[in-house]
Amino acid sequence: MSGSDARRFEVAETSSLRLLWLAVPLLLALLGTLYSQLGAPRADAPWMEITLSPPYFLMGGSSAWTVVVLVLMGAGLGWAFFRRRIMLQGDVLVVHATLYRRRVRVADMQLDAADVVDLTRDRRYALGLKTNGYGMPGFHAGHYRLRAGGKAFVLLTDMHRVVAIPVRGQATLLLSAAAPQALLDALHAVAARPARR
Repeated sequence: MSGSDARRFEVAETSSLRLLWLAVPLLLALLGTLYSQLGAPRADAPWMEITLSPPYFLMGGSSAWTVVVLVLMGAGLGWAFFRRRIMLQGDVLVVHATLYRRRVRVADMQLDAADVVDLTRDRRYALGLKTNGYGMPGFHAGHYRLRAGGKAFVLLTDMHRVVAIPVRGQATLLLSAAAPQALLDALHAVAARPARR
């Protein structure tokens, strides 16, 4: 199947200011590292030292590697924040949610139970424990447990318009599509197609 067969669905917009939840702690760690190095490097410093207080990681008494690691971590996590995509490739729904990706065949979806829900009011799909995900207030991506039981793979940028799709034998999909009903209609259309032989 070529990439031209893919149909893309826009993800609901979210504020880029949410990145402050990531940037502020990294900036504080960077400032703590720089402040701790205002004095001259110790002459008896070991080749490598890892600590629980700033500067966290030293090489030859210098915190330069800590600064490099913090800057690279901030750039990588900032890039991942904008990696969001929902695509229908033939009979497979592909979701890119920051550092995570999920491919689910439409045939495995329980579309009769799928719905557009408001997570601020509908507690059936309330998020519980994050098991392997990327999250901050108002933005969640990756693998979560649901408070009502079960697992979910989520890409949530707007809690008020979420497509909830139960999947047979897999985690429920919770997706913030800009046009949730259009996504559901496209999935129903694929499911209604006769099977190819």
